[in-house]
Amino acid sequence: MRTIPFEVLKAELAQDLNAGRAENDLLVKSGQVGRSDEVLEMEQLESAERLAVVEPLFPLVALYGGLITDVLFGGILDTSDLDDDPAAYSAFRTDYQAILTASVIAVLSNLQDKGLIQSGVV
Repeated sequence: MRTIPFEVLKAELAQDLNAGRAENDLLVKSGQVGRSDEVLEMEQLESAERLAVVEPLFPLVALYGGLITDVLFGGILDTSDLDDDPAAYSAFRTDYQAILTASVIAVLSNLQDKGLIQSGVV
């Protein structure tokens, strides 16, 4: 098994979490070194390739993201501070589901890229 530096994985996940559109400011804020325009473009293209492989799974992952959000908001997370503000509760829930879904997609695309998982769907 090949060794992949933690910083490389972090950069790939940053790109994949942002649909291959992470810019230098986000990378720097997450502890990465800034990139030249050429390197940034290369990383964004590589992310697009990783994401394209798992794209057929996006609807299923979104469904799972919704189910996990239901479980979390059904009793694991304390959202009592939002009980009196239905709009804030709904926005928080929507954001949480989007973060969960994007995170799972980023992990799946990365594991698939590294040959650690495979699927008959992708």
